Parts: sequence; C-alpha cells; structure tokens
Amino acid sequence: MAHPFVRTAFFMTLAAILWARPAIAEESLATLKSPAEGETLAVGKTYKVDYEVKAGTKAHHVHLFVDGDEVATAHKLVGSFPLGPLKAGVRKVCVAPVNKNHTPIGAKSCVTVSVE
Repeated sequence: MAHPFVRTAFFMTLAAILWARPAIAEESLATLKSPAEGETLAVGKTYKVDYEVKAGTKAHHVHLFVDGDEVATAHKLVGSFPLGPLKAGVRKVCVAPVNKNHTPIGAKSCVTVSVE
C-alpha cells in the first residue's frame, strides 16, 4: 500500500490536470467603428468615437477610456462619444460594456491613434 503522502500527491496532481484550463482571451463584446486603428488625429480637434455592443449581451451601459482613464459613459449600446481635444502623442482609446454595477462584461475594444 502506498504511503499517504504519495497518495495525496497523486490525487493533487490528478486534480490539477483534470481542472486545468488553457488561458483563453476574453471576447470583446463591443466594436469600435471609429477612429480606426493607427489613424492620425489633429491636436486640439474633437472627433467622434463610434461604437456598437453585440446584441444579446447583458451590458447595461458603456464606458469610454483614453489612456486607461475613464472619460465618459453612455447608456446606449450603439452610439458615439465625443473624443477630444487630445494632447499630442500616441493615445489608446477603448470602449467597455459594463453591467449595472460597472463591472466589465467581456474585454475592452481598443484602438491606438496618433495625435499630431
């Protein structure tokens, strides 16, 4: 009969193998329609961020982020946000569908733009 330590180690290893799941990228439930990835925007101008959240999601509203900072909220699942004026540099613009508690549902949809 196997030592108790060996049996415990065996079952812990077996449990880790059976319950281990490969890391899967979280699906984005929102689409950024504009601006486009890599687009060049002018310093000091205001633009529109057009977005759409997939139908059938449990999203309650959408947050807009610029460089990781939340800058706006919209309660429509299809719409647009005003964007700008922005300072010069490379900027990351994201939209994130969230539930009533502001918990993200799915991954953010992001584009990187250059502001000159």
